[in-house]
Amino acid sequence: MSILRTIKSLCVSTLCVLAVLGMTGCFNTYNFEPDEFSKLQNNEKVPRTVKSKDGDEIVVDRGTNVYVRSTGGRRYQLTPFNFKLTRSQLVASDRDTLLMKSEIADYEVDLLSTPLTVLLISAGVAVAGGLIAFAVVESSSSN
Repeated sequence: MSILRTIKSLCVSTLCVLAVLGMTGCFNTYNFEPDEFSKLQNNEKVPRTVKSKDGDEIVVDRGTNVYVRSTGGRRYQLTPFNFKLTRSQLVASDRDTLLMKSEIADYEVDLLSTPLTVLLISAGVAVAGGLIAFAVVESSSSN
């Protein structure tokens, strides 16, 4: 009976860990010059392709995670195509954000990295399977 409890608790623990990993995933963060980032404001052309500081072409749609980072290090999330970047300030009324451009250190876009996320979840499944197999072998050898 204890083997079943052990397997059951390992399975529940594994499912919890996999659920958390699946919700978070792995993201790649791309940094942009202010002029390039400004292409993501109040634009009717969606999705929009912008070029990162490293030269990567990034496709941004309404579901993409878009941020600005303040000089103090705080990260402010913006809604793509629903903010205004003027010569002196950033206004994102839907998120109650008003920042002077001099307060912005970086302009960022996060994209989900599918290969890394799949690798992370696969590794979690393999570890869980190994733990379950170990528990079964150990409990049957002790009898």
